[in-house]
Amino acid sequence: MEKEEIATYAYENTEFYKEKWKDIMEEGNEWTWDELPIVSKKELVHAGIQAVSAEYYAKFGRDDIITDYTSGSTGECMEVYTTHKEQIRALLSLWLYRKKFYGIDSTARLCYFYTFRDCKGDEPYEYFKNSLGFSKGILEPENLQFIYDKMKEFQPVWLLLQPSVAMVLARYMLEEGLETITSVQYIELSGEMFTKEQKNFISVAFNAVVASQYGCNEVGTIAYQCPHGKLHIMDQNVHVDIINQGMIKEDSDYGNIIVTGKNNKVMPFVKYNTGDIGKICKEGCKCSYKGKVLELFAARQNDLVKINDEWVSADIFKRIFQAMEWSLDGRIYQYRVEQKEEKVFAVYLATNMEKEVVQDCFCHYAAETSLSGSKFYFQFYDYILPDLQTGKLKFFINDIVQ
Repeated sequence: MEKEEIATYAYENTEFYKEKWKDIMEEGNEWTWDELPIVSKKELVHAGIQAVSAEYYAKFGRDDIITDYTSGSTGECMEVYTTHKEQIRALLSLWLYRKKFYGIDSTARLCYFYTFRDCKGDEPYEYFKNSLGFSKGILEPENLQFIYDKMKEFQPVWLLLQPSVAMVLARYMLEEGLETITSVQYIELSGEMFTKEQKNFISVAFNAVVASQYGCNEVGTIAYQCPHGKLHIMDQNVHVDIINQGMIKEDSDYGNIIVTGKNNKVMPFVKYNTGDIGKICKEGCKCSYKGKVLELFAARQNDLVKINDEWVSADIFKRIFQAMEWSLDGRIYQYRVEQKEEKVFAVYLATNMEKEVVQDCFCHYAAETSLSGSKFYFQFYDYILPDLQTGKLKFFINDIVQ
């Protein structure tokens, strides 16, 4: 369906959109896409069944209705409903380009990690057809050999991982001198932001091609990375608007990433605010896929640092750590920064470098930025593991955002 058709369907079949858009879309009114207000996650969480199409009420409880959950990384977890057929349609273009770009089809043996709430049994892993999944609840140093052995025995062709999980496994393999799992040809990273250095580290450790998938459980895949490194919008599955100060931006301007799912009539997501920031790029790509290129700016809207009463991207920390990598003989495997007060930050690190050297180097580069004068408190870990509730590891959290 086109975006206007989806909006009309949502208005006619759900109480939520009927109420939200009643002054715009009531019978006889002419309306435009730009007039429709943005929908927030909080609104849909509180709407409950009113956000579900009345056409599907009678089908709830049957096998053809699928229930999924958002990660809860914004503080609120939401149930998302769809059907098997809709899910297949939503995944169709993703599978097409996995095959086209990286030779991966639905028969290829897969390993993945799931959050504890998705666990269906007592075992810390699960087999399903041609896939092997591990609970993130066992992603601890003492279990990494067990996970490696299981993966090697299973011989997966590809891995679907959060970057933080991939970094933990990659480090363990390299530091323990373990053999590469030769069956692994491709790794798909999703769910978290990551750096080029982390991507290269994972690729070297597994001797595999690494690509990124950007999406959310609400609408599925939003953009997919081609071999030239560009994130192409999956326009068969979603419509994407970039909105800044209430205006839709066509090219080159950063703004909120607003998505409309094209393949879910059970629970429509129309002009839905992902909470992410990005822009649609003017330049094309050398690959054969002509979908518009999306560039992510910061992982979430609240991944912004407040400095001197101004808000700047948390990418400021990525640049600091990148400079440290270039100047020090060692590696920062993972990091996480939390802003506690306007000029107070907690810095969590997994590194093979001396603690004092890392601290001094970080403060040196931070002093050359707008972070100058801030206080930093450092904590060091062997591994920084994803949150068991959300299944994700955010590289920056702003604790002062209300």
